[in-house]
Amino acid sequence: MSNTNRVWAPERVQNWRDLRYRRRPHLKLHTPEQALEFTNDVGFCFLFPAKGVEMPSLWEAICGQSRPLPRHHDDRELGYAWRWKDELPTRGLVFYGKLLRKKPMLVSLDLLPCFYALSENYGDLDDYLLEYQDGKLSEEAKRVYEALLEHGALPTSHLRRKAGLGGKGNAGRFDRAILELQLGLKIVKTGISDANAWKYCYVYDLLLRRWPDLPKRAEAISSEEAMRTLLLTYLHNVGAARMEDVLRLFGWELSWVTALCDQWASRGQLLAAVRFESWPGEYLAWPGLFSGTG
Repeated sequence: MSNTNRVWAPERVQNWRDLRYRRRPHLKLHTPEQALEFTNDVGFCFLFPAKGVEMPSLWEAICGQSRPLPRHHDDRELGYAWRWKDELPTRGLVFYGKLLRKKPMLVSLDLLPCFYALSENYGDLDDYLLEYQDGKLSEEAKRVYEALLEHGALPTSHLRRKAGLGGKGNAGRFDRAILELQLGLKIVKTGISDANAWKYCYVYDLLLRRWPDLPKRAEAISSEEAMRTLLLTYLHNVGAARMEDVLRLFGWELSWVTALCDQWASRGQLLAAVRFESWPGEYLAWPGLFSGTG
């Protein structure tokens, strides 16, 4: 189907997103099982909406609408969001961490190998040494990783001490190391602990100890296939997106992605050069957006 000579109404995209994001009262989530089903359906989503980034979120799916975060913490739906983002990863049912755009997000276990296939990892627990030697891993991240490697899963309060990053003066260094290791798909949240002054903190472990079969699953996926799967999943969710927004979200290079999108468009897997009324520029789009099929 060619859409290069027609300008479409943006309401088509908005309606599509409302359905995919569960932003309709009759589609809202009521149980952690439904939250897992939603995560598996969309493949990956943010915990809360992020300004300037188009993406499904667990929060909006729980609310069944777009809704600002409440100021008070006794809100029922906010309570669901906090509990389920702890429960699902603790049970090992989803990946939870800061990944795309450094935002907290949930990733289905089916799509996690695609993200891993595009990472710097080779699939060994000692991979971090190569990155450290190449200057791609900070000293603080190395220390945190090695503390987990030696001692196993640890709550953040214990992990800081084991990594030699205890004390208020090291809080920022520790937080940056945790973020770095999450973005590099090296550590993962595996539980909740009361081992700190607030009686609430995360428990982290090495990603490969949590899912030891992940490297083998990722090994069978080429970089091109991983990118295609993630991009098509994203377009299925958002309906349409500009190339620059895709590149900004995933951190991919323009020249490579442009050539691949041309191939995928020629096969009918996505649509290119799509235009919408009052929306500037051209869009990549999910074919089902115009045919009415999922």
